[in-house]
Amino acid sequence: MNSGTPYAGYTYTLPTARPFISLKQYATASQSSSAFLRLKAHVDDVVTLTNALPAGSSYTSLVAALNANHYSYSPVDAVVMFSLTGNTTYIDQAIRMVDLFVTAENARIAAGQLPLVAADSYLNVGLYLSELSLAYDYGYARLSTAQRAAWSAYAEQTLYNLWNSGTASWGTLSGRWSGWSVNDPGDNYFYSFLRATQLWALASRSDSWISFLQAQKYTLLVPYFSTLTGGGSREGTGYGTALGNLFENHAYWKDSTGEDLAAYSTHARDTIDYWIHATVPTFQYFAPIGDQSRVSMPVMFDYQRKLVLESVALNRGTAQALRGNWWLNRAQLSDGGSGWQSGSMLNSFSFRYDLLASTASEQVPTSLMHDASGTGALFARSDWSTAASWLHVNAGHYDQSHAHQDQGSFSFFKGGWLTLTANVWSKSGINQDTGVENVLRFQTTSRVIPQNYSAPTRTVSDSGGTLQINANLTPAYSDNAASVSNWTRQFTYVRSIHSLTIHDLCAVAAAVTPVWQLHLPTAPVLQKDGSWLAGNLRISVALPVAATASVVNMTSVSSDFTGGYRFELRDPARGCEFQVSLVAQ
Repeated sequence: MNSGTPYAGYTYTLPTARPFISLKQYATASQSSSAFLRLKAHVDDVVTLTNALPAGSSYTSLVAALNANHYSYSPVDAVVMFSLTGNTTYIDQAIRMVDLFVTAENARIAAGQLPLVAADSYLNVGLYLSELSLAYDYGYARLSTAQRAAWSAYAEQTLYNLWNSGTASWGTLSGRWSGWSVNDPGDNYFYSFLRATQLWALASRSDSWISFLQAQKYTLLVPYFSTLTGGGSREGTGYGTALGNLFENHAYWKDSTGEDLAAYSTHARDTIDYWIHATVPTFQYFAPIGDQSRVSMPVMFDYQRKLVLESVALNRGTAQALRGNWWLNRAQLSDGGSGWQSGSMLNSFSFRYDLLASTASEQVPTSLMHDASGTGALFARSDWSTAASWLHVNAGHYDQSHAHQDQGSFSFFKGGWLTLTANVWSKSGINQDTGVENVLRFQTTSRVIPQNYSAPTRTVSDSGGTLQINANLTPAYSDNAASVSNWTRQFTYVRSIHSLTIHDLCAVAAAVTPVWQLHLPTAPVLQKDGSWLAGNLRISVALPVAATASVVNMTSVSSDFTGGYRFELRDPARGCEFQVSLVAQ
């Protein structure tokens, strides 16, 4: 899988006294700052709620009590507050919560059930073992011998089962599982697996787990991210926000061991610029690439803010970090309704990440184009005002399960969405087929021909206010080459007039019909001059000359859609050339 820069190895000089896991990344904020005081108030309330519960309360009852006002609370917050203040009431809260968790997990195992940590192919193993590892490390002197033994045994069994899917077991119950993504550094699960292993390796001072990471996981991680030129994730901008978890892992590891895993490539720095450019000029939305399972419309949440905060913290003092500060001060986070907020996290489970916020000066971006060739995404805009036009094109890599069949697709924005994937109007946010993308759709009488995992190529030129992208998308149909033997697409973006022209050429078998499609938030209306107007977007068809146009209401395609329209063009002469110009009004 990986052909990038090889991992060179590292010789560690580890601390000789606890805590072995450094929380230095959270210690930069002043204890009189609003971020610190907000986190402290949050954890203080959790301590009060925890102490008010009866002595025999279960983990489930504790979580239920906390979720009422502190949804998805993590005892890591309490460990962080203990590390910053020395107040033992904080570490005692973390210890109590983790001990109840381990007790509940062992009870499930004893009853012949899988523990929570194994659910969903160990997706949350990083969360659970980071809580355990930090409470174990920072609260070691306050744990009983029995607690230390129980926590250690649980963590060791969890990690064994995680990395040995074929022989995993829980007590007398087989724990065999698929081993999903244990060797895929491009998948968000991998970052959770790394955190679990890294933090327990440090907390337990395990040479064997550290050696395992170096020999089997960093040899995958480092080469892979060295190939992702321009930053970002091939999972897209939904699941790709899990890079924030990876960067958090990097910070723990760097501060605890001295090894800066992020420094082996430019990926973490590049990802700052990726997100700056992936954000539309009004700062409320980002390019909808790949699955958007949390919310179908790509509005900003804490997750995007966390990602940039972590990357800026890893790269303090760089030009990218200064631009990241500029973005952090302006990104508009959605409150889930009609409100927006900038400058801090909205949800209590994210409060601690605002301790990472830098007080350094900001730097306004100047580049009008960012080419993230390692993922296939490219972003461009007319200027840096909120009234600018903005463009996203995807052509380059398709190799992840949360990615879409969107090679050759694009989004266009000016003051609002002009055109983008119809996935944003779906209830699920996970429609992956070509029918929801701004692409050529190739179909026979019985099926739509899908795109396959591939790496299309492109060339880019940007000069004199005109951006041109020439994409060879033929590889996206290599599994069906007899049906689609060639497809090239040229994008020409003229910034001064906010226009985008798309020129397609393709070659298909006789039984295949190419359909040019454009997804719109409002229904296009035919004008007297032959153009179509969809809201503030004018659509002019140059080729084919005698194009047959139709409009499809996406709610008629599937009950998953709540809106959106698909503008379709066909050539009655069964040709395979299309040229369409889009102009933002």
